[in-house]
Amino acid sequence: MNGIFIRLKSLWLALAAIVAATGAWAQGWDTMPQERAAGLFTEAQRVCDADGGRLWGENIWGEVVLVRDADKLAFCNDARLLNGAREVGELYCGTLDSNLVVAGNAARLRGVDVAIVPMFEMSDSALVEVFVHELFHRFQNRHYGSDEMVYDNAHVDTKAGRTLVLCELAELAKALEGDGTERREHVEKALGFRAWRRTLFVGKDRDECRFEFQEGLALYTQYRLCLRDSAKVAQQLGQDVGRLMTAPNLSRQYGYYMGTMYACLNDVDATWRNEVTPTMDLGERVRRIYGVGMTGTVDTLALKRTDSYAEVMRVVDTLEAARMVLKEMVRRKMETNNVVWLQAEDYQMGFNPACVTGLEEMGNFFSVIELKGEFGRIYSEYGCVISGHPMLIIPEGTKSMRKKTKGFAIELSGGWRLRRCDKGYDVVRKGL
Repeated sequence: MNGIFIRLKSLWLALAAIVAATGAWAQGWDTMPQERAAGLFTEAQRVCDADGGRLWGENIWGEVVLVRDADKLAFCNDARLLNGAREVGELYCGTLDSNLVVAGNAARLRGVDVAIVPMFEMSDSALVEVFVHELFHRFQNRHYGSDEMVYDNAHVDTKAGRTLVLCELAELAKALEGDGTERREHVEKALGFRAWRRTLFVGKDRDECRFEFQEGLALYTQYRLCLRDSAKVAQQLGQDVGRLMTAPNLSRQYGYYMGTMYACLNDVDATWRNEVTPTMDLGERVRRIYGVGMTGTVDTLALKRTDSYAEVMRVVDTLEAARMVLKEMVRRKMETNNVVWLQAEDYQMGFNPACVTGLEEMGNFFSVIELKGEFGRIYSEYGCVISGHPMLIIPEGTKSMRKKTKGFAIELSGGWRLRRCDKGYDVVRKGL
């Protein structure tokens, strides 16, 4: 799969931010951005300093850019990162390079590893959590190399994949709420559902582990540093799993919570954090810690008798039907050539993990997406399927291809053009 994948997590963070629900919404960014930015940097650094490196062996605080998407206005703690940087108190103010997709992520800018935090419209306490989350991604990039998110977990959005992932998550949530023998019993059931899924989707364990490492450990760090109390973390994860039970898609969401819960269970022996790698199976380490023996054959009949399986089966049929409707809509668009293809090899993506659905052989469907690269910019609220080159659906009612309409825009750079082709339209270099 081509491209450099960048996370756009506005919806996920709004839902997952814990303290956001308890406080009033802060002032918007159009009023006093300088004062608000200063407070956010101060509080985020305080949270990181309070941990003192106990979680990961070093303080994760470092270079951060807080940026507004509309005009790339930015604040940071390193003047080298911004155009026209000027001092504003303890921070620097300037603009970020305009060719970057503004999304929550970690990147290397001008030779510096930096966390990028968009000016989301959410409470200050929730934004501090975003700072911590992205600072951990910066830590990951420095110690494990940057992640381009090219792993493919579309199988999780199939009926079987969804069923077994949700059952595993439900059992993990119950394990974190309990202790002793009760915890071990739920861990054993969770690992049983995990093993069952992997007998159905052979060879997907590496993609799953990478997702749990990349996003699961970032959310784990966010929760551990910002909530601190393990009971509060367990309670929040229980709420997260409850929301996922009826989520229309899971393939780009579930790893946040799966990785976090296995990380929390692994904390019985904190040395795991010194051994972790992007491909480590966090569940396998939990199995060893809790002394769960796994035979070669999964007892699927026993797992089907669990409360978790019964609970999940009550919702999966409805969700699968909706996915089939989406898949048929995409197929019709392709058959009528009502699509535009991006023929670029390298691009950045901005997307919301809660808006990505795996469509098996078709690829991954992004209901809202932004693409940027040397070709320019494409934005769509009408859907995009990626399996190889991105295929964007043209808005309903478009009689002839328009480069810009409500919720859909194609803004091309010099040297690129929109071309009619036998499968719709494509964006190609001039001369082709």
